[in-house]
Amino acid sequence: SSHQSMASSSGNIKFGKTFYVRPTGVHKATIIWLHDVESSGCYSHTALGRLKHPNIKWICPTAPHRPVTSLGGEVTTAWCDMTKASENMLDDYENLNDVNEYITRIFSSEPQNVMKGLGGVGLGAAQALYYTSCYAFGWVPISPQIVIGINGWLPGWRRLEYNMCNTNFGTANRAATSRILLLHGTSDDVIPSSFGYKCADSLRIAGFPTLFKQCGGDHVMNEIRVWLGNVGL
Repeated sequence: SSHQSMASSSGNIKFGKTFYVRPTGVHKATIIWLHDVESSGCYSHTALGRLKHPNIKWICPTAPHRPVTSLGGEVTTAWCDMTKASENMLDDYENLNDVNEYITRIFSSEPQNVMKGLGGVGLGAAQALYYTSCYAFGWVPISPQIVIGINGWLPGWRRLEYNMCNTNFGTANRAATSRILLLHGTSDDVIPSSFGYKCADSLRIAGFPTLFKQCGGDHVMNEIRVWLGNVGL
C-alpha cells in the first residue's frame, strides 16, 4: 500500500480479556497462545480446548485494539501494527517489545518447575517467534522451550544472523533450548508459504531446532498433538 509507515502506538496499552484451558492431569507445561489479527483469546481458548491435552495449561490473552496499516488503518485486535506481509515488510518493534514484556509477566507468575511455551496463529505466531529470537539474543529472561507457529513469520528475520553474532554471549546455547514447530497452510494467501519457509530456514541455520511442515485444515491440530508427544508432553 502507499502508506508503509507504521501507525504510532499509544503509551498505555490495554490488553483484552484472558481465557484459560486448565490441565485435567498433572500440570507439566504452560503455553501462552497468541491469536491472529482481528481475533481474540476466546477463539484460541475454544480451539485449544479441543486438543484435550491433560498436562498443558493454555493461557489465551486478547490483544489490544489498534489501527492496522495492512487493513487500511482499521482499528482491531492486533499485538502490533503490520504492513502487508512480505519479505520486506516493516516491523513494529516498539509494540513487539511491549508484548514481549507482557508475555514475560505472564510466564513469571507460573510455577517455576513447569515447561514454558508459546504458540500462535498469523500475527500471533510472528509475536511468538519474535519473543523466541529475543530470548536467544538475551533480551527477554524466560526461555520458551516449546514454540508452535501456524501461518507465521519471524519479524526481523533478516537481522537474525547478525543479532546471533553481535548481541550477548551464549546466543547459540539459548537458541538450542527452544524447539519450534512451524505449520503453514498451502492455501494461506496472507502469508506466502515461501516466506514462512524462509523464516524457518533462517531459524534453523541460526541454531534453533525447527521443524517446518506444510499442512492445513484438520491436519493442523493432529500435527500439534503428535509433536507435543515428541517433545515429551
